[in-house]
Amino acid sequence: MTTSTAPAPARRLPARAAHRIPAVDIARGIAVLTMFVAHVQPTLPTGALDLIAVAGGGERPRTLFAVVGGIALGLFVASTDRRGLSDREIRREIAVRGVALIALGLVLQTMASGVAVVLDTWGVLFLIALPVLRVRTPLLLAGAAAAVFAGSALAAALPITARDELARNLVLNQLFEWAAIGQYPLLLWFGFLTIGFAISRFPLRRRSTQLLLLGGGAVLALATLAPRATGGPGERPLSTELLVHLGAIGAAVALIAALLLVTESASGWRRVTGAVLWPLQAVGAMPLTVYTAHVVALAVWRSSGGALADTWLPFALLSAASLVFASVWTATLGQGPLERALAALSRPREPAGS
Repeated sequence: MTTSTAPAPARRLPARAAHRIPAVDIARGIAVLTMFVAHVQPTLPTGALDLIAVAGGGERPRTLFAVVGGIALGLFVASTDRRGLSDREIRREIAVRGVALIALGLVLQTMASGVAVVLDTWGVLFLIALPVLRVRTPLLLAGAAAAVFAGSALAAALPITARDELARNLVLNQLFEWAAIGQYPLLLWFGFLTIGFAISRFPLRRRSTQLLLLGGGAVLALATLAPRATGGPGERPLSTELLVHLGAIGAAVALIAALLLVTESASGWRRVTGAVLWPLQAVGAMPLTVYTAHVVALAVWRSSGGALADTWLPFALLSAASLVFASVWTATLGQGPLERALAALSRPREPAGS
């Protein structure tokens, strides 16, 4: 009598890890590091190094972060579908994450970091996005276009002088801060997030999709180069405000598409680019941890006097520390510490005995 031994089942990657697209993480890593520029760039001119501020300044880093965040949210929803979660369970998981991000963002705001913290706004966006998770893609894109136009119109229509009047009413002031005149206006950012969410539904690993996104994003970015992104809300006319945001969207989409083309190319080239871009990918895979750590680090640095604030050394140290920490942690322990905590907090509990 012969006996047979069944082959051991292959080790399965967690649903969240198995579907990750390296280009999306790399793009988010770039967004996080370029956001550092606004937080620690020198106040005095530094010659050729000012090119760093040009490359990472304006609306581009924040728009890239928002569009990539929308793509990541879409990929997350797709992963929950693979896990067999119901729509109610998916919305609950996203809602818990949103509330947790709001709480963390409010805590970080109490620190004297000098950073306009985005996490609470991001958490509110998660809650606002709940009703549109199953909206068809054409309607999503139409809604995103309407949100970007309306957000730009609000920012252009509300002059800076009106803020003095709004400041007398704390509730109205906070509402307008979130809606139009803050660093991260919700209506505009909802448009950015929705565009990314719609893009996540495309077959992103298909070459034709990558070329279409690259061409469309590049055309949009180049067509809107005329206006300079100077001034703040209420200081630019609607046409300039809108073109600035459309240009930032185009640049974000083109960059994501270019990274998709590079990282999803032939295997030999993919191995080379994967090794070179791995640190950025690691940062992008744990953005919550890196972002939170950099806010805390800046709070400590500024409370101790902000040494060398007139040089690019703080930016270099912050970026290097983020790249090294994220690379080592991801290579050895996988998911980032705050990302792991957020997943554990929001993930549905398994029934006992299952």
